[in-house]
Amino acid sequence: MAEMSCQISSYEDEQPRRKQKLETTSCSASAVSAKSDPAPEDDDDLLSELDELASDEEEEYQRQVDESDGFDVDYFPHPHGGLVPNKMKNEYSPFYTYLYSKLGLHCYNLHKGTNLELTRIHKYITNKGYYPPAYYITLDAVDTRNNNTPCTFQTCLVEYPTPEWGYFSVKTELSRLKVPNGPRAATSDDDVCIERQWRDEAIDDFYKGKMPNWLTKDELAAATDKGQYYELQESDLLGNEWLLLYAEFAFHVWWRGHGGLPSFLPLKIKKVIVQTLESGEDPPHLKLKSYNAIFYISFRASNGDPSGITVDYHAMIRKTMDGKPGHIGLEVQCWACKASSE
Repeated sequence: MAEMSCQISSYEDEQPRRKQKLETTSCSASAVSAKSDPAPEDDDDLLSELDELASDEEEEYQRQVDESDGFDVDYFPHPHGGLVPNKMKNEYSPFYTYLYSKLGLHCYNLHKGTNLELTRIHKYITNKGYYPPAYYITLDAVDTRNNNTPCTFQTCLVEYPTPEWGYFSVKTELSRLKVPNGPRAATSDDDVCIERQWRDEAIDDFYKGKMPNWLTKDELAAATDKGQYYELQESDLLGNEWLLLYAEFAFHVWWRGHGGLPSFLPLKIKKVIVQTLESGEDPPHLKLKSYNAIFYISFRASNGDPSGITVDYHAMIRKTMDGKPGHIGLEVQCWACKASSE
């Protein structure tokens, strides 16, 4: 058994981040070795014990996934894919994790009437080897409408790149205050699965399919008469800072893969037009509170531009919500053009 222990130790050395679960086995091996020399074990016996070890790890991995809904999982080697923890390099890196964290908070604020603001990202977990990519993010926030009350927050998002249509899509599946880890009730897993599933039938077909074209001046004038469009005033921008988040998503989509985008923030919004299916019976500014809407946003980077020249960006962001408290979806399309002389 001494030889076998050495072989297992060597296997562990090749996988330094595996959990160490051999203390009991090593003690038993020492006791047996003191009594007599065991018969040599062939490769099949060794593989069987290693397979059993992998099975133990799989059981522990699954327990952590089940008891945290995927938000608190240690590192395990996944030859065929699974949830893998990651660390933030800084508050903005990777940039998409910063955006996804703020989107989860934005979703919660829309449903709950709170004003949670991001203060720190603890960690994020990705589903390595699976499509579509999913992100489980744990973060700290404060509610500025409630004496800056701190909280720990969890959001799970799924990313849907759509290169055939030329735009980017992301949906939240969970947006909630942190739920303590531990064994779930018998129906809890089913409840979480149901909570994560989107009710696509609750969203009007007007907000599905390919994104619309960018508005021409004539189209905007004609549609405004019907009450479907509203051009935001400066006062609207002051009360709805989340519009900057939508612009940041577009900036990220255009420069996807660029590592230095945070250095060009904040963005400067030049114009926002919001479109809804509903006519203008209600005050126009209430379109901002619609569950489903299309935003036409023009903006610039305020601290230079990754291109090295001054650029105007035009973005269309289609926001959809199916009525479930943890759900919001953004579909984003962006263009860049030479800056106007304004």
